Amino acid sequence: MLKKSIAFLLSLVICVCTGTTAFAATNATIPDSEMTSSELVAYLNSVDFGVDVTFTELPTTRSSNNDLLKFDSVEEVEMYFQQLFAERQEFRQAMESTLVSETHSLNLTRASNGWKEGTVDWWGGGNTSLLSLTNAMIRHYYSNGEISNITVQDSYMTGIVGATWTHRRGSGTPLGGTSAKFSVTGTWFIGLDIWGFPVGASFDETLNSPTINITVN
Repeated sequence: MLKKSIAFLLSLVICVCTGTTAFAATNATIPDSEMTSSELVAYLNSVDFGVDVTFTELPTTRSSNNDLLKFDSVEEVEMYFQQLFAERQEFRQAMESTLVSETHSLNLTRASNGWKEGTVDWWGGGNTSLLSLTNAMIRHYYSNGEISNITVQDSYMTGIVGATWTHRRGSGTPLGGTSAKFSVTGTWFIGLDIWGFPVGASFDETLNSPTINITVN
């Protein structure tokens, strides 16, 4: 089942990439050279993307950074974020019917009770990529086949990410035995280059796991 889910993700990403390429090829560059960096940021902050995105001016030294996504017009920036959030919403709706329980081993000892630490992960790392993993570093109490008192100490992203993730908070909900669900909230940061102006875009997101079974070795 997990392999089918991964295959589904791959096919969806191919469709996303195809759509992005088509957009780039059919939209002409619209120069707005008279707009200043501060005016550009003020305008972008006024656009309703359906998600609370904060745009800020970055130091001019960032303009030569290869990690910045380059855009030739404000229209391209708007289309990029609108498409980003729309595709994520569609992805979430599709995955609701395909998510299955995942199993993780945190190298516990069956006879050993006490506080345990480890990392769990799940597919779908958020807005910036459909093929990234959300990793949650957890601590919980294990006693006689039951986990309780779960805390999430940190989270990070791996795989195809495309942005910087900063962990804010997280939680874990025991479901009986060694099963639990996890949630992490963090801030994404994407660096943009718009007509040579370095601009940062930040937005928060909460990511929820499927049911995760923590095996005891």
